[in-house]
Amino acid sequence: MIEHLEQYLKEHIDDEIVIEKYNNDNIFPVYLKSIYSFYAMEILDIDCLLLEIIDEAPRADFITKHLNRIRSITDKQVVLFYKEITNYRKKSLIDQKIPFVVEDGQMYLPFIGLHFKSAVIKETIEVNSFTPSAQVAFLYFLYNQNLIINSTDFSKIFGWNKMRTSRALNELFDAKILTYNIGGKTGRSKEYRVINKLDYFKKGNEFFDTPIKDIVYVKRAPKDSCIAGLQALSNFSMINPPNYLVRAIGADNFKKENLDIIDNKDIIKDEDSLELQIWKYDPRLFTSNNVVDKASLYLSLKHETDERVEQALKYMLQGEQWYMD
Repeated sequence: MIEHLEQYLKEHIDDEIVIEKYNNDNIFPVYLKSIYSFYAMEILDIDCLLLEIIDEAPRADFITKHLNRIRSITDKQVVLFYKEITNYRKKSLIDQKIPFVVEDGQMYLPFIGLHFKSAVIKETIEVNSFTPSAQVAFLYFLYNQNLIINSTDFSKIFGWNKMRTSRALNELFDAKILTYNIGGKTGRSKEYRVINKLDYFKKGNEFFDTPIKDIVYVKRAPKDSCIAGLQALSNFSMINPPNYLVRAIGADNFKKENLDIIDNKDIIKDEDSLELQIWKYDPRLFTSNNVVDKASLYLSLKHETDERVEQALKYMLQGEQWYMD
């Protein structure tokens, strides 16, 4: 039923609507979970909770109390979902201004009208630094700069849910490094593309945090790791490699590894050890020949104060179509 509703709303309201199971329903009282199934819904960039009535529908006055309780917990718009509805119940819900949608396409969503009205004066969200998902999106557009894509197709590339994709793309848009045109089959889909190639990296760099989440020392390289740090920089420039190996691994893959971490600093100095950088995203997404990509490498080392590293980074990036010194 939810799939049918999502398809209908895509065709008539929002190409990029997202409806998925709400995974945080443990925050609600047991009596509410016995009455409703909870879904997260994002429609026209508005975060909502969609409530599917499990069994017999409560009276409208009880529904009002339930929705007020849920709003107090989540601070989200709440929408009821019905497979079918009587004219009497429909009138009762509208009289009490309770949003609802019906599988056959009937709907009452007054907050969407308010959203349209306020959108004219909405200020752009201030972005300070990108989330890991936005950083991945940033890099994908960087290496595919002629790309024009909507969030539905983008989500398929990385296997993300649509809500995660939408938020990542919105971060890049709010940072003013992506733009979009409205298109698609229904004329309501946002089709994203980068701004000027040189400005894209220059402006995005201001919001891009280092991909390194943590650094540990181990005796062996995990299978899902790749060459990183100063060792990777030596592959792209004339700088000498360090006297130790450097690898990077995504945080999720690191959790799966059974590694012996070396905590003793004397052992790290005296014995052969490997510097393992734990990244906020999987570095293999953009690797070539098992070496981290140039943009990520630059962003992981750009705060180094050694002049030799600074010069090597500039040498590495010279000739890239998106880089300007």
